[in-house]
Amino acid sequence: MSTPEPVFTPEDNARVIRRVFDEFVNEGDFSVVDQIYAPDMVDHQPLPGAPEGTEGVKYTIAGLRQGFPDLHVTIEALSAHADHVVIHNTWRGTFTGEFLGMDPTGERIEFRGVVVWRLANGLIAERWGIGVESSMLEALGLGWLMSGGLARKGRRRGRGMDLADLAAAAGALTATEQP
Repeated sequence: MSTPEPVFTPEDNARVIRRVFDEFVNEGDFSVVDQIYAPDMVDHQPLPGAPEGTEGVKYTIAGLRQGFPDLHVTIEALSAHADHVVIHNTWRGTFTGEFLGMDPTGERIEFRGVVVWRLANGLIAERWGIGVESSMLEALGLGWLMSGGLARKGRRRGRGMDLADLAAAAGALTATEQP
């Protein structure tokens, strides 16, 4: 007789997502990744240069924590349904370390976004960020890149420039060239 597969409720999945922020992002406990993410998870908005799977997840949060050592994310709202969890969150931190090739400004930033997670067998299988990149660029004073001509010029196959392209382009422009 075979053992039945465990059943994960929306509440179980919500607890997993809370651990992402309570233990991993906010506290820097990278060991949590191996406990709550599927090894082949897909992050649809990783930090540029991130490898695939759980190593990419670690790379992305390590990069954010390098740029913003006091990084803290607050979950403002959470909704869990079947194998999906959706959160609205606020990211806060002080830009005191290098981030995407940009020199630190020492400024405190705050930005918001929505993240959709898909879990399978109690593990995070996929992640989508909605508005997180554009909100972060705005908070870094680079919002003009997303709405200006630079973002339109960077369109490739229907996609805009990624965050690394935008940061590199911003660094190449002088203040007089900004819209």
